[in-house]
This record gives sequence, structure tokens and C-alpha cells, in this order.
Amino acid sequence: MWCSWLCIIGLSTMLSGCGFHLRSYELDSAVESFALTGDTRARIAGPLRRAMSQAGVTEISIQDAALVIDVLDERSGRRSASIAGRARAAEYEMSYGVRFRVLADGTELAAPQWLWRERVYRIDRENIVGSSEEQTILEREMMQDLVSQIVRIVDTVSRIASNTES
Repeated sequence: MWCSWLCIIGLSTMLSGCGFHLRSYELDSAVESFALTGDTRARIAGPLRRAMSQAGVTEISIQDAALVIDVLDERSGRRSASIAGRARAAEYEMSYGVRFRVLADGTELAAPQWLWRERVYRIDRENIVGSSEEQTILEREMMQDLVSQIVRIVDTVSRIASNTES
């Protein structure tokens, strides 16, 4: 009985001490609203909207938005990174990039720029379904990395803009 309680207390202490927390987005700036323009059908548009919403920023129309994130382009690709026997690909390198800019009141806060992520994954010919799932997970992770970076850029440029106005 005591042993099970000690184990529960020990595991609780380890979990709370490891720094585990759910991923969330926080903006230190005072941005209250945003609009997403440009290629709004881009694959990154949905995750970017969710991230900004999690950060407490409301999406509204372009005319009323304090900040505009303009998605200019997105690109993705895959190429073989290494070759195995019989000239088959053993590893693939995936890449995903997005070009965007940040505007406020018609002023460009962040000039158009590309952000890229690349990942390499191994092909298991004995488990093609597993390799396909790994590819899907890596694509999602690359997109989340880019969304996080865009949110940090938005936060930084909006803080700088609000400090220069003061």
C-alpha cells in the first residue's frame, strides 16, 4: 500500500519537475486582431489561424485588423537523399517553405521572406505504411515549426512597432 503511494508521488513529482506543458503560443505584444491575406488556401493557413487564436488574437477583416499576415507563396518538395540496393531510395529529404510578410496600417513591418524546413526520413520497404505515416508526421512537424517561427516574428515586429510609436 505504502509502496504504491510512494510510486504515485514519485511519478507526479518527476512529471511536474520535467517542465512538460502543452504547446501554446503567447504574444508579448499588444496585438488584438489580425487578418490573413494572400494565398489563404495554402496548407499553412489553417495552422497559422489556430496558432494566432491560441495566442489570443482575433481574426477579423483586413480593413479593421491591427496586423496583416500576407502569405505570398508556399512550396514543398521531396527528393531521394540516399540510394540502397537496386537503385532504390533508402532515404528521402522533404522540404517545405512559406514566403510571407507582415503589415500594419499599410506599413510593412516584416519584408517578404522565405522560411524553410527540411527533414530526412528513412524508407522501410518492409513497412511502407509506417514510412508513409512517418512522412505525414514530419510534414506536420515542419509546418508547426514554421507556424511557431511566424508567430515569433509577428510578436517581435509588432513589439518593435509599438515601441517606436510610443
